[in-house]
Amino acid sequence: MVSLLTDDVNINSIMFQNYKGKDGATKYWQELFTIFPNIRIDIVTLTANEERIVAEIDVSGTQKGEVGNSTGLEKKFQVRGAFVYEFSDNMKIREIRMYYDSGVLKKQLDTVKYK
Repeated sequence: MVSLLTDDVNINSIMFQNYKGKDGATKYWQELFTIFPNIRIDIVTLTANEERIVAEIDVSGTQKGEVGNSTGLEKKFQVRGAFVYEFSDNMKIREIRMYYDSGVLKKQLDTVKYK
């Protein structure tokens, strides 16, 4: 996957942080698959042109590590969202933006306390 990225790629993640460059992208995916080893991303709809791909997605899996204030206990989650992939002139990914209801996800993973 890293070979598909520009050297200065930006990855914007609501749950984690923003990552820059190929080293940042590698770190992001390592953290993601460590915490959510069985993460599954199903495409609901896909729209594309020469500059970007927008995918409406269902993301699900089981948390195996700590995120924020969570205990790191195994918790299942499912959330619908969208990923936007922006491409450079040489058709490499220069930015990935992820959108989903982080409140719903945080509640499922118990990273915030609700009354």
